[in-house]
Amino acid sequence: MKRRQILETILATGTTGLIPESIWASASQTASTDKGPLELYPGAYQIASLFGGRHLFQYLFVGDSVVLFDTGIAPTPNATIFPALKSLGLRPEQITLAITSHADGDHLGGNSSIKQASPRTILACGTADQEMVEDPQVLWDLHYNLLKDDFGVGIDRKPSPEAGPPQKIDLTLQGGERIRIRKDWQLEVLHVPGHSHGHLALYDPDHKAAFISDAVHGRGSPKASGEMALPVTYYYVGAYLSTINFLESLPIETLYTAHLPVMRGGAIRDFMAESRRTVETFDRVLISALKGTPSGLNLSQLIEAIGSAFGDWPKDTLLFSMFAIKGHMDRLEELGKVQLRRSVRPFQWALL
Repeated sequence: MKRRQILETILATGTTGLIPESIWASASQTASTDKGPLELYPGAYQIASLFGGRHLFQYLFVGDSVVLFDTGIAPTPNATIFPALKSLGLRPEQITLAITSHADGDHLGGNSSIKQASPRTILACGTADQEMVEDPQVLWDLHYNLLKDDFGVGIDRKPSPEAGPPQKIDLTLQGGERIRIRKDWQLEVLHVPGHSHGHLALYDPDHKAAFISDAVHGRGSPKASGEMALPVTYYYVGAYLSTINFLESLPIETLYTAHLPVMRGGAIRDFMAESRRTVETFDRVLISALKGTPSGLNLSQLIEAIGSAFGDWPKDTLLFSMFAIKGHMDRLEELGKVQLRRSVRPFQWALL
């Protein structure tokens, strides 16, 4: 089948340190790598592994087309995805479409391995994330180290090998598209920005199931054992709140993410409410910290204030709260509540 025909076939227009008890109580068993993929419902599978002590989930939809949602880190395809396919009687060359949910190393790192194993597989991502998804160095420069020069906070400038080599994207999505898995089964592509501008999710209206990757964060990203591993890492606060509202408006009975147990019913409502409370807590803590220091605070000092407020985020990953802090400070600046002082290095904020 020619490339254009493939596209036409697929796309049819159209507050404790642990995760809340209600979320864990509703969790489905997650599949370990050696047990193969977990069938969520007919044709839909969760592929599971661990990365940095956290669950790392990809999702596979099997019908007339085979669609993969996220490719993990660089070793994930060979170590986890391809064995999962084999257990289902499938080969890598049968993956029709592989969608990267957003620009983060643990979601795009396997793209090159997928393409090498299956050159005809169409690689896709959100339009606004394309440049960072295609090139880990761009991701490191424009996201992870965007604040390093002016605000003094960032990471090693060289991309981690786990993000994989550069890999071109074949197709970009903006939300609103429909992916035909079978004649009688379609998935809807959702645009759910906030963590990134181009973040995508998939929604299955027939099963009232949403696959949202990292679109909503609760109060942080946990290890598989439950304790916190990372702080929240959303960036664009207004967009993030709009995404929470949007997801709450959908008839979702089951919620699947990249790192959390499966959620159902009341656990979904609790998760969304907790995510909104976390945003409110950030605003409150940041304003309070600035009130206590009229001369102004820099990003590192605000990270310390946020870390003290939440308490259970590990010190070695606390710097990743820089994204949400910067997003909140940008919004407070737009509202005329704070001023960014560029005359000092690193830059500081002060209340107006």
